[in-house]
Amino acid sequence: MGNVIQTECVSKHYKGVRAVDGVSLEVAKGEIYGFIGLNGSGKTTTIRMLLGMIQPTHGHCFLGGQKVNLSNHSIWEDVGYLVETPHAYPELTVAENLEIFRRLRRNSDSGAVLRTVEKLGLAPYIHRKAKHLSLGNAQRLGIAKALLHDPAILILDEPVNGLDPAGIAEVRELLRHLALNENKTVFVSSHLLGEVAKIAAKIGIIHEGRLLQELQAQELNHLLKQRLVIDARQQERAMSVLAEAGIQSFLNADGLIETDVLSAIQYPDQIARLLVRKDCPPIRLSVEEEDLESYFLRVIGKKGAGIP
Repeated sequence: MGNVIQTECVSKHYKGVRAVDGVSLEVAKGEIYGFIGLNGSGKTTTIRMLLGMIQPTHGHCFLGGQKVNLSNHSIWEDVGYLVETPHAYPELTVAENLEIFRRLRRNSDSGAVLRTVEKLGLAPYIHRKAKHLSLGNAQRLGIAKALLHDPAILILDEPVNGLDPAGIAEVRELLRHLALNENKTVFVSSHLLGEVAKIAAKIGIIHEGRLLQELQAQELNHLLKQRLVIDARQQERAMSVLAEAGIQSFLNADGLIETDVLSAIQYPDQIARLLVRKDCPPIRLSVEEEDLESYFLRVIGKKGAGIP
């Protein structure tokens, strides 16, 4: 299975600032690739280079096996995209915007507009002017434009921005359907690791312009750290008992005893018995797993920071 989207050590520098620095990635046909990073990490710059909107300082981009350059116009017949804020003619309705875009794309299928409107849940707003759309529905209109000509490659930059939870779920199912049932290749950027992890086959984490990690989605659960959290009325006594048994622990920010010793995590029942035997019974004992946001922040080296 060949790569449909590929970058080879692609970089973009602006007056000494390395917006993107040596990013190489590959996306196979029919695959959903989740491109994860904080705002300003280089996601959009990478996507703009992929789409030929800006030229790389170094490296090359390929779509459908063809090198992206100014003279290779045929590539775009098979590519749909949404980059940053979706643009529309504000005084025209949803249907009119899509009809203009259909003609600009030289798409002879007159039924494409109605089918795409239904697919994106825009039917109730089809006669509403674009300037009166909510942020979420404006985003849907942007995705509709990307899908209108039925492209084999879909490149979407933060496609769920502005959507409510139901809208996010709908877009998630749509992208999954396009990849699994229509064999489309989907490249989607986001700062929401948990959301992307639900649909992506492969995930790339970018930070400060560099691709820090690339992994298969099924690997993710094995990378999440686990810990045993204990609460007891005699915290110091409980920690001493654990230390005597060779289990190092500490008090976390919530004032609870925490340990990442594997034997304790695997056999919490034995830890409970040990504490009871030493007359220091736990009032809480649980194995907890790092959430996806914490994992993401750990990978990029930002402890305790929030994701914008």
